[in-house]
Order: sequence, then structure tokens, then C-alpha cells
Amino acid sequence: MEADQLKKDVRQEVINDLKRLSETPLKKQAIEENILQSLFLSELWRKSRVVGVTLSMGFEFETTKVIEQGLKEGKTMCIPKTFPGRKMSFFYHDLSQVLEESKFGVLEPTNDRLIEKEDIDLLIVPGVAFNKEGYRIGFGGGFYDRYLADFNGKTCSLVFDEQQREDIELEEHDLPVATLFTSTLKEVDNGTVS
Repeated sequence: MEADQLKKDVRQEVINDLKRLSETPLKKQAIEENILQSLFLSELWRKSRVVGVTLSMGFEFETTKVIEQGLKEGKTMCIPKTFPGRKMSFFYHDLSQVLEESKFGVLEPTNDRLIEKEDIDLLIVPGVAFNKEGYRIGFGGGFYDRYLADFNGKTCSLVFDEQQREDIELEEHDLPVATLFTSTLKEVDNGTVS
């Protein structure tokens, strides 16, 4: 099977699994709280002053609590905005900022408070599927692959069991997320449990 087709199949299977999980909101919320507890207790989180995170869509990991917690701790929180040429930048967000829907159906910032890439300490990277080494299948736009190519801060992802797959075909440009926070393992750091 061609790599692109395999990626599409895995993406669709995992999205279907995540949508099924969303049909049991209390279960989904309990799993999210467990994973968030691991994140908020981690050294990665404690040492970060500027955190980049996406605004989640319905079936994804709910990220509002990440933003709320960061703001409560005095961190600068920022969310992405996409631009032509598959480019992406992060802008300040404090939950009171006006947002607009992108052509991808994602809410994006409208303010002009750009957060420079080198100022972001921790980037919480979204994805559809992840293997234990932190390689991921995203939503297919390639925005994060391009952004991560020269990103020097720390990276992590918040991952449901339904998203953990070992049938991910790697491509030359793929970069792993450094740390996965999952509900089954407290923390996975490039394949080693800590």
C-alpha cells in the first residue's frame, strides 16, 4: 500500500475512534484530566514561560484548560494562525481575544500580537496518530512539519490511547514530538518511560 494511502487510512480510522470517544463526554473528560495532570506536573510545563497550543475542534483533546492553567500560572499563551504557502505563526491569546474561523474551520486569532518562534518555550503539537517514538500523522496540511523544521523549543503532545499507532510510515521531513503525555503512561520521552 502506498504511504499516502496508508496515512489517509490511519488518519480516518483514528478520527472515527476519536469521534466515538467524544460520544461519551464524561469518559473523554476524565481521560483528559488525567493527561493534563501529568502535563501540569511535568518539568517541561513548569519551566516554560511561553506556551503555544492549538484551539481544539470537537473530537480533539480539549485545550481550553491548558490555556486557562497557563494564564493562571502567569504564562504567555499563544495560538496559531495560518497563512498562504502553508505558513503558520503564533499570536498571543488569553481567551478574551476575538477569533475568526479559517478556511479549515479552525478558530484563529485576529490580534497582531505575534509571538516570535524563538520565544516559545513549549509547543503542544496536535496530531491525529502518534507512534511511541513521537512521530505523528497530522491533519494533512503540513503546517506543523514546516514550523517544527527550525523550532528550537520543547515539544509535546497530549495523546489519547485511540491515537497511539505503530503503523505510521515515516517520511524524510517527519520530525518526532519530544514528549507524549498519554493516559496509560505518565510520560513517554522519545520512547523511554520516565
